[in-house]
Amino acid sequence: MLGSMSLQLKLTFTFLLILIPLVGVSMFANHYSQGIMNVQISDRTKGALLTSLAYMEQIASNMDQQTLLISSNPNIVNIFRDIEDPLAQNHLYDIHTVQQQLSSLTNINGAIQEAYIVHGASGNGVSTELGAMRWPKVKEEAWFQQVVKSIGALVIYMPTSGPGGGQNLYLKDANIYYIRLLDALRDSPEPNVLIFGVNKRALQNMIQHLQTTERMNISLFYNQQLILETNPAAKMTYASDMFSMKESSGAWAIQLEQPKDEIFKQSERLQLFTYLTILLSVLLAVWTAWLMYIQIIKPLRQLSSAFKFVGSGELNYQIRHGRRDEFGFVMNGFNHMAESQRRMIEEDYEKELRLAKSEFSLLQSQINPHFLYNTLDSIYSVAVKFNVKQISEMVLNLAKFFRVSLGKGKITFTVEETVQHLLYYIRVQQMRTAHFTVEVDLEKGSESIPVLKLLLQPIVENAVIHGIEKCPFEGELHIRSKVHQHLLYIEVEDTGLGMPAALLKQIQEELSLLTSKLYRVPQESPASQFFGMKNVKSRMKLYYGEEADVLIESEEGLGTKVTLIIPIRREEEEYEAARR
Repeated sequence: MLGSMSLQLKLTFTFLLILIPLVGVSMFANHYSQGIMNVQISDRTKGALLTSLAYMEQIASNMDQQTLLISSNPNIVNIFRDIEDPLAQNHLYDIHTVQQQLSSLTNINGAIQEAYIVHGASGNGVSTELGAMRWPKVKEEAWFQQVVKSIGALVIYMPTSGPGGGQNLYLKDANIYYIRLLDALRDSPEPNVLIFGVNKRALQNMIQHLQTTERMNISLFYNQQLILETNPAAKMTYASDMFSMKESSGAWAIQLEQPKDEIFKQSERLQLFTYLTILLSVLLAVWTAWLMYIQIIKPLRQLSSAFKFVGSGELNYQIRHGRRDEFGFVMNGFNHMAESQRRMIEEDYEKELRLAKSEFSLLQSQINPHFLYNTLDSIYSVAVKFNVKQISEMVLNLAKFFRVSLGKGKITFTVEETVQHLLYYIRVQQMRTAHFTVEVDLEKGSESIPVLKLLLQPIVENAVIHGIEKCPFEGELHIRSKVHQHLLYIEVEDTGLGMPAALLKQIQEELSLLTSKLYRVPQESPASQFFGMKNVKSRMKLYYGEEADVLIESEEGLGTKVTLIIPIRREEEEYEAARR
């Protein structure tokens, strides 16, 4: 008993000694990461505030340029110069022209909600929203006097309706106004002013992105005067414990206020997570020492070794043991699992073989009705065109074609037999189309190689119907075969219309989805789209394996070439065995 307790204590102290430096590192990393996080939060906040201020200054700069352009425009300035009343009958047309120009400006610049030009002598003027306007005693208002004193400089004015703010006829509390004298470079006894009104909501939208939580408030100032706040209610509710940061740029300033518990919530969670991790690590060290003490290593090693054997393919492996505890139950379960896995793999393998054979037969049978319908349509066309005179010859070639296709249950023919069989079909198409020739070039040594039947017919059908038949000139069809290393290459090339690049790419992408492991047509692909080419590649992948492939080359107006790549090693062995 003393010996066992000594081992348990040794294991416990060993794990705790390992944890001591880890605990120290964790505490230091937690403190250091909190400092970095606080600095990063401050830097990100400062950068966001300065970016928003840059937007405000950009708007002011744009207003400065636009007001300067209009205030120095002689076509506008001369209308208001040296007149007593711009609303007099003889000036109405000119005033209407000015209003149209101001309206065009507000339509172009979405930030400008309304624009005015006020005649200083009479107090009358024009507005984009109101048209003609009368503003009595405008010269007595403080903002007007400030604009006159500015001697042509841009004045930014914010009306206030509170105590001491006065009341304006046309300047609204919801807007901020950019004001400049007309013709500032010329001494005028009665100065005229240009006013652009920008809605504060437009400015609020520019800083609204800074408010990332419902408890945050963003305030915008100009010359220490508050312009707007995004969430004043939050400022009042959490005023006792708010983090505040204010940045200024020129006359503009922006201030962010947010509860501290929101800002430092992540760092506090990180600290709590560190403490919990340390506590859990200590408890885990004690528990691990105790678990190792009751000697779990030996049965685990037995199980690990068993998994390795089964993983390497020895499915008949069984764990021999005499245990009656939980480990014995697990080992018995493993033995049953390995046996069930072996049986399931054998059954699934047999099912997959049967499925592959049945699907292969299905894929091969699909091509015959497909060709039959097209051929019957061809016979009908020729019957109408030639008044039934050549039907007999077409039917004879068609009969020969089906006799070879369906006869004797063979699934492969030599290249030479395949081409001879294909010529029956081509003859039917020549009689129907009558404006293409055929050239066959079989490399010596390739004629006797067996290939899967009905591989070339869909390709030739596409070449004739979609390529040569639609050409206004006589076309050519070339069928070639050659052997390179252990691969047989069969080419079908036509001089027809070819395919557009987009269609060629689509066909290539559809065919690339078919592999030796995924030879079924994907569900998202329409079953009727590129049926013949998909059928050919599916059968090739299923029968020949991954090395088999279908390559398509085409150029619009120049024709199409389809190349079948067929491994011949397996077929040669089967052919020789059949001959023996």
